[in-house]
Amino acid sequence: MKAWNESWKTEEGRAHWLEPDPFIVSLIPKFEKEEVEKVLDLGFGIGRHTILFAKKRFDVYGIDPSSSGLEFAMKWAQRERIILKLITGDMSQLPFKNNFFDLIIAWNVIYHGTAEIIHNTINEIMKCLKIGGYLLCTLISTKHNKYGIGKEIEKDTFVISEETEKSHPHHYFNKDEIAQYLKEFAPIICDDKEQFYPGLFHWYILTKLVSKSEGR
Repeated sequence: MKAWNESWKTEEGRAHWLEPDPFIVSLIPKFEKEEVEKVLDLGFGIGRHTILFAKKRFDVYGIDPSSSGLEFAMKWAQRERIILKLITGDMSQLPFKNNFFDLIIAWNVIYHGTAEIIHNTINEIMKCLKIGGYLLCTLISTKHNKYGIGKEIEKDTFVISEETEKSHPHHYFNKDEIAQYLKEFAPIICDDKEQFYPGLFHWYILTKLVSKSEGR
């Protein structure tokens, strides 16, 4: 997305996105114990979680639409002397093999779109994820302080035209809707938490793929 691509070019734009989220850091021992190997960071941004997992010796892949984010992440990886397999691309069209990943991370990513885009993205995640593999993600909550602001283009999906990052659709979730979208996953953690600042509620989700629809 153009807004993020421009943001990642500046120190100010990258400032909030350099440190791994503590929730993700806390789950590293679990993934190590369960011998998770191949990890996809879907919407890796500037690479904070790809770097984290690669330093812990996971086999890390990443996809993001931003070329400036990819450039920054690759330079960061060179400084850390680690290998990342990163490409630019669309979250709703993943160019990876079926049943390839043990873990897919989608942090502050999936909700950037209409219901159709979100469904397509989840279908792509399911295609690439092994049965028994984990999805670790956030979804923006209907408790978020910007829920209801802007033009509602479909149910619970808003666009705030005057705000750069919000000028594309944001779909807000309640817990029942999460269960509908992730019906082929078994929930492990689903907590509605504030992120960065008071009022910025996001669902913090860890879930395991237990079935796939025919053809996936």
